[in-house]
Amino acid sequence: MNGIGTVKMTRQSKVDVDLGIGLVEAGVWDSGVSFENACLFLKHVDKLQTGLAWTCEIIDMCGDIISKDGRLKHEEAELWCHDPVECVQELMGNPPFQDVMSYIPEQAYADTNSETCIYDEMWTGNWWWDIQSKLPEGAVVMPVILSSDKTSLSQFSGDKKAWPVYLTIGNISKDVRCQVSAHATVLIGYLPVLELNCFQKKSQSVMGYHLFHHSIALLFHPLASAGCKGREMICADGYICHVHPILTTYIADFPEQCLVACNKESWCPHCLVQLNKHGDLEDWERLCAVFNPFWKDLPFTNTPTCLTPNILHQLHKGIFHDHLVQWCMSIAMTQYPALHHFKKGISLISQWTSTEHKEMQRVFVGLLASAVDDHILLQCHTDTTLVAMEESLKTFHAHKHVLVKLGVHKDFNVPKIHSMQHYVTSIQVLGSADSYNTEYPEQLHIDYAKDGYWASNKCDYMEQMALWLQHREAMYYKTVKAHYKVVKIPPCHQVSTDSIECDHQAFEFLPTLKHFLAS
Repeated sequence: MNGIGTVKMTRQSKVDVDLGIGLVEAGVWDSGVSFENACLFLKHVDKLQTGLAWTCEIIDMCGDIISKDGRLKHEEAELWCHDPVECVQELMGNPPFQDVMSYIPEQAYADTNSETCIYDEMWTGNWWWDIQSKLPEGAVVMPVILSSDKTSLSQFSGDKKAWPVYLTIGNISKDVRCQVSAHATVLIGYLPVLELNCFQKKSQSVMGYHLFHHSIALLFHPLASAGCKGREMICADGYICHVHPILTTYIADFPEQCLVACNKESWCPHCLVQLNKHGDLEDWERLCAVFNPFWKDLPFTNTPTCLTPNILHQLHKGIFHDHLVQWCMSIAMTQYPALHHFKKGISLISQWTSTEHKEMQRVFVGLLASAVDDHILLQCHTDTTLVAMEESLKTFHAHKHVLVKLGVHKDFNVPKIHSMQHYVTSIQVLGSADSYNTEYPEQLHIDYAKDGYWASNKCDYMEQMALWLQHREAMYYKTVKAHYKVVKIPPCHQVSTDSIECDHQAFEFLPTLKHFLAS
């Protein structure tokens, strides 16, 4: 099923508020323009220019349970998607990204002897250099960054869920890429969310794996050919380049990382560490594929490398909140049950007693740690900082038995502790880990999932969410177009192409014009 039209959208007051008022305030339509009802308004919106078309793929799931009529039960799944090649082409050629776009790998050093490498943006990592050497001369690498996260749509009760898939490219600087307002990340589809009641309980988990990989394979099928053969695209600087879009990074939480890597949950998606060895600091072999996954036909894609550190769930919520804080509280509160909290600081205390001095000294180290300037907090790494990271991890493992001896923790067989062993390799290959945080995709759920669901009538909501986003996109294009005016009388007449190329340094004017007319 290609495209969508004006379908079931019963919350018309929500439509009026979200779509109509914004246009009137922007001055796109005069306040005197009115429609008899919201249906007529939406029909007018359907005629406006919009972005990429939505397509819906129907996936027939044949179960293993026999129904009353003697036939196997079936269940239909809907995969709503955009063409990923068209999505990356739109990002690559977006003029606002011209000054924050990179087309070639770079090597940066922290010293004048070019010995200490800096790992910051993706184009400073080793992966880009490796892939660039395998492509023809003049080819441009486009690292495709994928992220997905199943999210709940209903509040307090209900089981309504969506599984949006987002896409961005590593050519765009991470500072811009991680801003929601920059629109550098696009929604490319909704994966089907089914209970798989046509299968027996013992088969549902495995078939859920198959459905996920089959859906992603359908979604990414156009990308396989483009990544292998390349595709001519107009870049943000106006030049035409032969671009190879290659899946480089898959941002996901730990359960979805296991889903992508085709291994059972609680097993490491990067290596073959045993379940009872997560707390040991050892080197393990790489993981092998279990069955035909979605990435088997994608060129230059290494799945264990694609799965990047998850700072939000592994460090902030995992290691720090769930473990480190609890360990420290167990030790500190045991020795200092009356640990003083200087709520108003220490500058207002006029007379210091011996007790207050001691209490201040107990929290002084924490005060110093929190007083570090922002520029000292690392958003990039060097060979030196990576060595320090490895040494810190070795120090922890060398002394962790103290926590067991004190009765603070029983063992350290925790997958999140083991995952830190892969951080250094990931940073060296793909750049600093702050640009691959799952916190950013979760922020996108509000715009691309939850708001659309609450604008629907909660029945067949996935189609309505796609339509709602299409309407929002049409309004955006209408608003932007209103700010540009085409002059009726050109300032110059009969200008030759040679003058355009020389006077304006538009040396790719003719090839670009031919490409535009052909498209």
